[in-house]
Amino acid sequence: MSTRTPASPGRSIGEVAGRFDVAVSTLRWWERCGLLTPARISGRRVYDDADIRRIALIQLLQKTAMMNLPEISALLDGTGKDQDWRTAVGARVAECEAQLARLTAAHAYLTHLLSCPNDHPTDQCPHLAEEIGTYLATGRVPAPPDSAGDTPVA
Repeated sequence: MSTRTPASPGRSIGEVAGRFDVAVSTLRWWERCGLLTPARISGRRVYDDADIRRIALIQLLQKTAMMNLPEISALLDGTGKDQDWRTAVGARVAECEAQLARLTAAHAYLTHLLSCPNDHPTDQCPHLAEEIGTYLATGRVPAPPDSAGDTPVA
């Protein structure tokens, strides 16, 4: 627990939770995880400008970089004896690339279904029938149709 004195009068946990639209328990959890170290005055947490900035950074990393708390912790801790923040960020980049590939495949698949002229593509689309056959024969999901339209549509 930090006993540092904040440079400004500081804000209470309730004020900070309200400002960032998070539960008070979230801020306590982040403290237990080592992401925050607010000062204590008479046993109460007091958040200074540096704490406010850190909370904004944590939320930014969660919302825009889709990082989880251990990844954020590694980034905030920097490079140390036991970890390198680049490893955590590199792993997140790899996950984003994998998710992007899944989303691209889903988009291509759904776009193909929408472009199918048949009234019942699940029953009448030759491409879908072929994919079902491949899936049943191999147990593997076939490559998605080309979103550029190179795959013939039945």
